Amino acid sequence: MTTRPLRILLTLAVATAAHASPAAVRAVQPAPCVGGATEARGFSVVDDHEIRWTGTSRYDALRTHAITEWTRFRKINIAPDSAITVNDLEFRDYYDKNDRAAGKYERHGDTAQTDFILLNRYWVDEVFKDKDDYRKNVVIHELGHALGLCHKADRVNPTLHMATNSKSAPTAVDKADSMNSWG
Repeated sequence: MTTRPLRILLTLAVATAAHASPAAVRAVQPAPCVGGATEARGFSVVDDHEIRWTGTSRYDALRTHAITEWTRFRKINIAPDSAITVNDLEFRDYYDKNDRAAGKYERHGDTAQTDFILLNRYWVDEVFKDKDDYRKNVVIHELGHALGLCHKADRVNPTLHMATNSKSAPTAVDKADSMNSWG
């Protein structure tokens, strides 16, 4: 009969879950910000559960990757600007060997003003030349700030740690922080 194998699989799944470690069963919790910062919807570029972006960049593929990764689990639409929408976020490149930042999020915060994600070509093209995961992390990290997320301590394993890392997708902690803000 076709129901017997299904019943065995369901029993096995329930038994396995019952014997899993508490850490494996427990959901990942949001992490606190470092330096007394706070996370709030008001610190994001999001309006009406949407970010409209514009700007040409030599890093269009990295931007596309970051948008894809953040929108996998979010209720935020991140889409290109159009003739009938207001531009919320602009991507720009710059070059500065003396700047210790690989990328920056500039928040302007007022209604009808555009925020910026600035990508430092020195870091992205020269320092991280052969490190694609680091290159992806720069854009994922800055887009996380545009979504209202703050820097986290290294011990919680986020992409939003203050130091550059090789995480090329938001981590479970980033997802928990995001879901805490946006549902």
